Amino acid sequence: MGKDWIEVVDRLLAGDPLALLEVNRLITGFLTQLRAYDFRDEWDDLRQEVLLAVVGNARGGRLRDPQAFLGYVRIITRNKFFDRLKASLRRHEKETLPWDDATARALAQQVLSPDGHVVELWAAVKALPEEERRIVEEVYGKGRTYEEACRETGIPLGTMKRRLRDGLATLRRRFADG
Repeated sequence: MGKDWIEVVDRLLAGDPLALLEVNRLITGFLTQLRAYDFRDEWDDLRQEVLLAVVGNARGGRLRDPQAFLGYVRIITRNKFFDRLKASLRRHEKETLPWDDATARALAQQVLSPDGHVVELWAAVKALPEEERRIVEEVYGKGRTYEEACRETGIPLGTMKRRLRDGLATLRRRFADG
């Protein structure tokens, strides 16, 4: 027979530091199963969030079924991890590469520079394949964020990022050779 987790939770609520270690070890095991290695610096925060949820539900009398306890902790750990993962992805969606919006808008408004590079750059952009050209113009020509460019073009974020990366790589090669 396995560990009596309800007894461990009761000890945790009574302030037993060994019970705290047992529950933290359980949560860490679930994070390891999720392969949450990229979030190692956030594991303490994740464990605390899960622990607070466990304590809150135990105090509320909602964790009385010993058979459901492990499943509950596994699911709450997974949900908290995915919430952090989604928040991380949302932060990256709103970034633009490598210029800020003001620089991109200023560049878009320039027609000719004294050395001719801006004209040459936008001529090279116009020579890109249609799907890459459209994304480069949205992000750098119009100064839109990834999210705005996706909304405007109807192209999924992953596809848009790939096309942008490919277009920029083509431009880098073009100007490295020239």
